[in-house]
Amino acid sequence: MFKAKYLGYAVSMAAALFTSVSYADIKFSGYGSLVAGKTLGTVDDPLNPGQTRDETFTADFYDVGQYTNDLTFNAESMIALQATTSLGEQLDFTAQLVAKGTDDFSPEFDWYYLTYKPSEQWTILAGRRNIPMYYFSEFSEVGFAYPWMRPPSNLYWWQVTQFNGVSAIYDFTLGDYASNVMVFYGNEYSYDNKEMKYYDRLYGGNARSVDEFWKDILGFNWNVSGDNFDVRLVYFTNDRDRTTVNADGTSTDSPHFTQEFLGFGGSVNFNPITVLFDWNLVKYDDAYGTEFPTYLVSVVYNIDKFQPYISYSKADHKRKKVPTDDLEEHYLLSYGLRYNFYPSAALKIQYDNFVDQGDKATGWAYHGDSRAVSIGVDFIF
Repeated sequence: MFKAKYLGYAVSMAAALFTSVSYADIKFSGYGSLVAGKTLGTVDDPLNPGQTRDETFTADFYDVGQYTNDLTFNAESMIALQATTSLGEQLDFTAQLVAKGTDDFSPEFDWYYLTYKPSEQWTILAGRRNIPMYYFSEFSEVGFAYPWMRPPSNLYWWQVTQFNGVSAIYDFTLGDYASNVMVFYGNEYSYDNKEMKYYDRLYGGNARSVDEFWKDILGFNWNVSGDNFDVRLVYFTNDRDRTTVNADGTSTDSPHFTQEFLGFGGSVNFNPITVLFDWNLVKYDDAYGTEFPTYLVSVVYNIDKFQPYISYSKADHKRKKVPTDDLEEHYLLSYGLRYNFYPSAALKIQYDNFVDQGDKATGWAYHGDSRAVSIGVDFIF
């Protein structure tokens, strides 16, 4: 069954995170990835006509983890240590320290939150966690939890992935199916946002920082699972503001707008084949009526300890109020193999073909085509 093989890894991972080594009243657990990769050639530079450059494959947009023709371990390798302690009956505190190759393995607390469980059905979380956006968002960095080397980067491409806030979760059953609903609210003030600063540099800017603010993030997700399926619906809305601090110290504010995120994803097991999918739509109430429709379809074949897979993900950019095709558009076709050589470790190898279908004349084909090969080990402890 799929849940035992893949999404089940996420459940097992969550269980492992809370049941491993215990010192006094503190339980330690963690996960990590050691990944090497490179791209395979040169490409016409989409922002400098007439010039060529190394293919550049962005494996991680949020952390700007990229592969070029030089082999690197830094684009995706990381390790996380999580500690949980009981503060009293029904109340726990969890903190997670993460070190990533994209940050020269400088450790940083990226999660810290309280868990209060007043009953079997209710769980209250307060603190800093991942925004439950995409189907794999809440464990997107736990490589052991999914078949691929990474969730498709041209879907999981947002500059904000975490928030400080409160979540309430209610568990219940629908007939023979397990179900839960989460309602969440919070804010994220991302000063010197790494991804936005990268784009500023890419287009020739020299900003000191680009600060991204997602305020009043309010939404819900609803999950239903059975013996051979697991599906999840998500919706949230938030206000978005951006301030660019220029090289001379002055600042420029981008237009304010409200954005909406709608998503539906899941997995269905047709033993020995598992199908994973994720469809999402992001809408801005800006002057253009901006929309970003994206989707993923992936098929995994389960053969004992081996799981060969293929995935296709597509991202588009539309303007409903000013219709045009001269915008960003790309797809990512990936092939790979996962080998579960230990109960807590998996070897993966993956080939990615990123095809940029954006409009070159208007600068929206800024990614450029790329082909990349990566090999790595994901583990939990």
